Amino acid sequence: MKRRAAFLKLIRYPNLIYIALTQFLLQYCVVAPVLRSSGVDPSLSVTQFILLCLSTILIAAAGYIINDYFDINIDIINKPEKMVLDKVIPRRWAMAWHSIFNMLGVSLGFIVAWKTGQIYLGFTQVICSLLLWFYSTSYKRQVLVGNVIISLLTALSVVVVGFYEKQIYESFAAIMSDTGRKLIQIIGVYALFAFVISMIREIVKDLEDMMGDSKDGCRTLPIAWGVLAAKRLCNILLLVLLVTILLVEIKVATFGWYAAIVYLVLLVQLPCIYVYMQLKKAHLPEHYHKVSSLVKVVMLTGILSMIFFKIFL
Repeated sequence: MKRRAAFLKLIRYPNLIYIALTQFLLQYCVVAPVLRSSGVDPSLSVTQFILLCLSTILIAAAGYIINDYFDINIDIINKPEKMVLDKVIPRRWAMAWHSIFNMLGVSLGFIVAWKTGQIYLGFTQVICSLLLWFYSTSYKRQVLVGNVIISLLTALSVVVVGFYEKQIYESFAAIMSDTGRKLIQIIGVYALFAFVISMIREIVKDLEDMMGDSKDGCRTLPIAWGVLAAKRLCNILLLVLLVTILLVEIKVATFGWYAAIVYLVLLVQLPCIYVYMQLKKAHLPEHYHKVSSLVKVVMLTGILSMIFFKIFL
């Protein structure tokens, strides 16, 4: 039982649930209702969607494993009590599971791509797997590069669902149709949200892990540019997030979706302001850990807002 709990911790199972929930809500609360309102069925069958979702989760799990593998020296300093590699799970087993998950994830991605007649889409998972490997081995130790890569991959976990819809890949005319443009706009907003909120969390995590990162020779943003610069960038990103949500609220107000506006104000915008206030006075690792947890809550409430498309469309 101890090893099973350690393995679940290693693959960050709560984060995998976030990914699965995001893709499920996007497919069945956004994509399917938008298409069916135009008399069109989704391109992916239930089985194909499950395989795509599973493929994404396996690639992400492999990424978490390899990240911990190369972060052992950092984690000994930053979070020795939370380590599972070497303590519970041998490193050779971690590498084995990383390889197995990657092979399964990529294979499932190509199966779904082949079934939909768009085999080239299978290379999306290959690219994600390679980026996660290079992130763990080098990119995360460079100023902003690692943060941007993880944030792009987070956004890609949203966008990839849309890649498999005929309204997006079939033709330019399909993209420019009312349904195509609506899908791209909605998916684009959620992808932007995912990118920005992920960037904020990655920078906050860099602030939390400064001690271990600096001893391992990492050049993360707070180490290279200073804590104040890192906080300022987070504040700019929070402002981008708040303005984007405000524009969304103005748009949905024209449809009379007032319940959605109340939800966004209370459960997304106000928590963002609270994150700003907590980040402003944070100066210890435990403070930054609290802010990071708050950002995850905002990520969840933002994801759950997709439910309103199911209600109102």
